[in-house]
Amino acid sequence: MILSLYMTKSFFIRFLTMMLGLAVFLQMLDLMANADVILEGGGKPLQVLSLYTLWRIPSIIETVAPLAGLLAALTTLVVLANNSEIIAMRAAGRSVLSLVAGLVFAGFLSSIMLFVFSDQVVVKFNAKLEDWRSTGYRPGGQTIEGTEAWVIEDGTIIRVGNVLKNGTVLNDIRLFFQKDSFDIHNIINIRLAIWESDSWKLFEVESVGGVDNNLNNNRLKKIKSWETKLVPADFNKLANPPSELSYDELEHYVREVALGTRPSYYYDTWLQQKIAGPVVLALMPLLAAIAAFAQQRHGSAIIVIIYGISLGFFFIVTDNLLLAMGQFGALPPFLAAWLPLGLFAIIGLWILFNLENNNSSSL
Repeated sequence: MILSLYMTKSFFIRFLTMMLGLAVFLQMLDLMANADVILEGGGKPLQVLSLYTLWRIPSIIETVAPLAGLLAALTTLVVLANNSEIIAMRAAGRSVLSLVAGLVFAGFLSSIMLFVFSDQVVVKFNAKLEDWRSTGYRPGGQTIEGTEAWVIEDGTIIRVGNVLKNGTVLNDIRLFFQKDSFDIHNIINIRLAIWESDSWKLFEVESVGGVDNNLNNNRLKKIKSWETKLVPADFNKLANPPSELSYDELEHYVREVALGTRPSYYYDTWLQQKIAGPVVLALMPLLAAIAAFAQQRHGSAIIVIIYGISLGFFFIVTDNLLLAMGQFGALPPFLAAWLPLGLFAIIGLWILFNLENNNSSSL
């Protein structure tokens, strides 16, 4: 128990140090790359650059966290090995797997904290930054609202020409009603829809086409409300990338209604990745252990760290490749998000089992 607490404490100290160091370094590079564009928006230079840094740094922390976890685990194991502490632990009866399990548990705790940070902080700051970017980084500028937004609700395809006032005002709406055969049996135009008293108030409704275009326009003009599950928040977030959506919002897109500007498997892939992404922190100590114990006979800390970082980058490339396949529908969302984790975890455990057996047989 004492040994596990000692390794966990060493890991957390190095993890926080690495993460903050990498985040500050990348933030400085990002700020230098975008400073000219930010300053062109006007405002006091120090104020706008500080605001950009405040809204950008959470996303950078989320990005560098897995690499910081890998480096923290690598340096923890290297320092323990150089001080002969791993040999002492092995002599006390601790196996390789039990040593690694302590670091993996520390990584799992870090992944929980990263998930909460990503879901509650990063998505909000990303949304604020994107809204500000859409104004050209102008202080107090009006957000440029999207046009030609498309939504699918059940069997109805909805096109919205303009989304205004945080989704409470919709201009130039066209509804395409489909049958089971996917034929468009009616097309309805709505000039304006306004959200009032928890419902949509409609103006100038008329039928403009479709296979069964036999609706009476005089009767349509008397329709004053729109029966739909869609609310202003849905339209307001239509153009938002998944990085600006929380877990609950992504789940709403996937589970509640057939809603979104992209296919449902796109949102489902990101929903799975919302959980699988932070869990990567639990895998990084395992990759670090593979590097440390497989290369321990070389006696060089530099070789161990290079080998470990190479494994980490290979995992990241594989993870991004499968995630892209999931977004395009080439893989089921669950496999796209979790297959890299499962594959590398199985391979890592197999390698460590073999190392443990080889070490046991050589004793």
